[in-house]
Amino acid sequence: SSVWHRFDRVQVFTPRDAEAVAALAPDLAKRVRVNPFGVELPAPLAVELEEPGTVLFVGNFTHPPNVEAALWLGNDIMPALRKCHPGVRLTLVGIYPPKSVQALACEDIRVTGAVPEIEPYFARAAVVVAPLRIGGGMRMKVLQALALGKAIVTTPRGADGLMIDGQAPPLIIAESAEQIAAATASLLASCETRRSLGNRARAFVIENFSAQAYARRVEVTYAELHAQRTIG
Repeated sequence: SSVWHRFDRVQVFTPRDAEAVAALAPDLAKRVRVNPFGVELPAPLAVELEEPGTVLFVGNFTHPPNVEAALWLGNDIMPALRKCHPGVRLTLVGIYPPKSVQALACEDIRVTGAVPEIEPYFARAAVVVAPLRIGGGMRMKVLQALALGKAIVTTPRGADGLMIDGQAPPLIIAESAEQIAAATASLLASCETRRSLGNRARAFVIENFSAQAYARRVEVTYAELHAQRTIG
């Protein structure tokens, strides 16, 4: 916090981050501004590559929250999902999966390890699932999936930083393993529903999470400071 005091504004990525700064340094709360990441918009995916009944999780497994999420997905969510949608198949993609994650591999769960390109896996997935329960900051793989126009099921923690000016992101938020399984099964059962959700997801990123949108929020902060100093 000694470093924060040297600046007129402190920029963070999520409201949760802003709350953490305010808790550590209450006198700086008024200086904090939330400005989520901006991302380069990827090319649209070819919808004909989508494979029915497929679910994807993507995460760097050197990050403990991703390991915890993958284990919850494989050990608790998948058994419930198999009952809701028989024949479902799950792919876990990410570098350095520990032995606990590798051990999830079975007839309907694939653990790839590192892959040369992630886009083909997103293209083939019918639904992207991000059952994150711990950790902070924004989830870049969730944002990437939104930008690629995928239907997503995640947790409140997985959606951190994605609400803009009270506008909720177009994805499904669930908390328990059973709720996540039911939401995922519902999307797997309806091509029309998941395509509609995916189209709205990409439009949401274009409007709120493009590099241009990020820059506009930075410009607002600078204009605010300029006006403050001019008046002062």
